[in-house]
Amino acid sequence: MAVLPLLVLVFSTGTVITIGIVGLQLRAKLKAIEILKVYAERGEEPPAAVVEAVSQIGRSPQPPPPHLRRSWHLSRFAGAVVLSAGGWGVFAWRVRVPHPDPDWLMVVGIVVGVFFAAHALARLTAALTSDGRR
Repeated sequence: MAVLPLLVLVFSTGTVITIGIVGLQLRAKLKAIEILKVYAERGEEPPAAVVEAVSQIGRSPQPPPPHLRRSWHLSRFAGAVVLSAGGWGVFAWRVRVPHPDPDWLMVVGIVVGVFFAAHALARLTAALTSDGRR
């Protein structure tokens, strides 16, 4: 069957990409070492710009500052409440419409309602506990 090679391809893509990125970073570090070797063989001190560029190889950029503003948390809370209400509304509508079997729409409504209710609770907690100054 042709499903197994497709599954292997799909699920190994992340690994292949990660290995490729690590390989490129290793190659860049090796080139940087070669550049520093040239300066060492000459007995010269490398310029500050070269040292700075070499030290930045392979480093990820600084992460963005955390969102600590109360308004940011409250806006996410409001959106989560609306989405949770929508999920519970779909569930309630599906319960009112007669149907012999429990169907997937009820399950989706419950999952969406519970997920976004939990998300809303987390955002409300974060908004109430944040200092609000940043």
